[in-house]
Amino acid sequence: MSIECKSISKTFHNRRLFHDISVVFPQGICNCVIGENGTGKTTLLKIIAGLIKADAGTIIMKGNCTYAGSNPYMLRGTVFENINYPLTLKRQGGKSNENQVNQMIDRLGLNNQKHQEACTLSAGEKQKVVLGRALVWNPDVLLLDEPTTNIDQKMIASVEELLMEYADNSSHTFVVVSHDHEQIKRFSGLQWHLVDQRLVKK
Repeated sequence: MSIECKSISKTFHNRRLFHDISVVFPQGICNCVIGENGTGKTTLLKIIAGLIKADAGTIIMKGNCTYAGSNPYMLRGTVFENINYPLTLKRQGGKSNENQVNQMIDRLGLNNQKHQEACTLSAGEKQKVVLGRALVWNPDVLLLDEPTTNIDQKMIASVEELLMEYADNSSHTFVVVSHDHEQIKRFSGLQWHLVDQRLVKK
């Protein structure tokens, strides 16, 4: 379903980031949030994810939601175990589960690191693991903050293809924060500009 933000306001360190934001992020399309550094893009995403509390307002959202930030956190274990983790929470198992994880690993170009301890990966490889972990369980809502940070250029196109496939599903709601204007053009979705404490559709 879509995400509805109703009269969201937030002040951080005595500085108002945004005030009375009311917006609906539709499903089945990429919603790109852009804006200058320090305008509160990441904070807004975390409020939607329930990681930070707004000073005022409400978020209306149904279904399961996954947030992935630009500072990747690795769980204990291998790359396979990290990406497989959400499926273990859903009590999915067996061969189909293994095939699903292996397919995700292949599309992210992590076959050579499949059995490597995730904590030993490079920053870009860790970012790909985080994206794989977020996508593999096919959440209703996906919130991503700078999803291709540190990922090598030759893999960015593959990652973007994965994300656009997710966004094109009419039952999914996808919101992404990115400073990469060329990437935003490639996503070819809706652009939301956070400026002057408001979120405006461009």
